[in-house]
Amino acid sequence: MSKRASTRRSNQPPIPQVAPETWRALLAAAEAFGSLAPWTWMHDSELLGLRDLAAGDKLLCSVLGRLRTVFALLVYRRDTGRRWILNTILNDGDPGGLEDSDSAFEQDCVKVEFTPKSELSQQDRAVLSAAGFSPTAKRGCVWPAFRSLVPGGYPWYPTQAEAETLLFALPRATAFATLLRDHPEVCHGHESGEAAFLPADFDPACRALRAEDLDWHPLIPPPEPMPPLVSLDEVTLARLLKLSQVRGFHLELDVFYSPIVIGGGERPYFPKAVMAVNRASGFIGGYRLAESSDPQAAAVLAEVLSSTLQQLGARPETIRVQRPRVAQMVAPVAERLGILIRKEPELPALNFAREDMERRFRR
Repeated sequence: MSKRASTRRSNQPPIPQVAPETWRALLAAAEAFGSLAPWTWMHDSELLGLRDLAAGDKLLCSVLGRLRTVFALLVYRRDTGRRWILNTILNDGDPGGLEDSDSAFEQDCVKVEFTPKSELSQQDRAVLSAAGFSPTAKRGCVWPAFRSLVPGGYPWYPTQAEAETLLFALPRATAFATLLRDHPEVCHGHESGEAAFLPADFDPACRALRAEDLDWHPLIPPPEPMPPLVSLDEVTLARLLKLSQVRGFHLELDVFYSPIVIGGGERPYFPKAVMAVNRASGFIGGYRLAESSDPQAAAVLAEVLSSTLQQLGARPETIRVQRPRVAQMVAPVAERLGILIRKEPELPALNFAREDMERRFRR
């Protein structure tokens, strides 16, 4: 028993170290924000824009809590984060191009979430204890927990730089929320997807925020980057071209996040998985997890496609996919093999197999 526990600890990525003085300042800023309870009057679509000169990035801040389920400030960063939150707001909750539950894995942000004390992790409690922190209110969702999210990553503890990003954002989000509480008309006439940017030199410690300080910008989601393309060597292509192409054989193919958490170098992560299923028979021709060095699963997709066709001994008439990214990734190889790609809203055989596999895993 003790040996197994020791092995798990040794495989866990190290907890990032944040300076004690940063923690103390961050906890004070979080307490001020949480005590204000801005989710009482704010919606997650009322975005605050910040120019983080230290990081050279534009940040979009969103307040959660209107639905009384999750209470948090999320600070979206980089193109990936801004794309996710803007698509979500502009598409009524659909992050756009990130189908079904996989969308939750694609967030790129740092956040402080206010939870009951019972939901704090051991690391959260250690940080609070070392700083001598205790919230003003003792019950309810008032205990701050800080997390970092990156695409495909397990929610992890912030680094020093990420803690400083939150420390930069929290007082400014508090000032913005206070302005909206006292002057709700500030947001009138502004459409979803617009963000109110603060002046770069605004210091909430020096004065209150005013409506005339806000610089409103309509924003559009950054374009989705082109995914890596699948490639097969000429020997493998020649071998597959010798296989007969069977009418009525349709191969369902997908790339999705696995629910399995794997310990990575800097944080645990959810690897992408590739599955190929014969639509007619439901036979699973291939299922494989990608390594951390293959985050988009392009290499594994090539392996699964090649091995599945060789195992089944035929080329399909069509490859059926439900994600545009998968169609893009496999298009060059499919063209070389004379296989048509068809995009569909559902892959009945593959989704059934996937759900059954994940159900067994959860058990």
